[in-house]
Amino acid sequence: CLAAYCKDDTPNASYKDIAPDDLQEADRYGDLMGQKALHILQTGFSSAGPVEISGLTRIAKNDFGLWPQPSKPLFKGTLAQIYVRSQPFGGSDKSSNGHRYDSIP
Repeated sequence: CLAAYCKDDTPNASYKDIAPDDLQEADRYGDLMGQKALHILQTGFSSAGPVEISGLTRIAKNDFGLWPQPSKPLFKGTLAQIYVRSQPFGGSDKSSNGHRYDSIP
């Protein structure tokens, strides 16, 4: 959608300057992002599953990148993480959502 990008030589660029094929593809991507966002908002945290975790304090902002818990787990385990409140993002080993880089597949 570079055609709609305002620059010194095209200060009046607008949505109408985008080629029809590019506009159709941009709309497709927008629809896909909207569907993904709606799914995330409707399902909540993927870590909320058959293992009771309501007594834990959740620091992570979301579970993006984590796989959902299996519906019938063979074993019960946990992923415990340390969040250093005085450090940006909870520590140098964290993504912006608060999860460790090595805990995300």
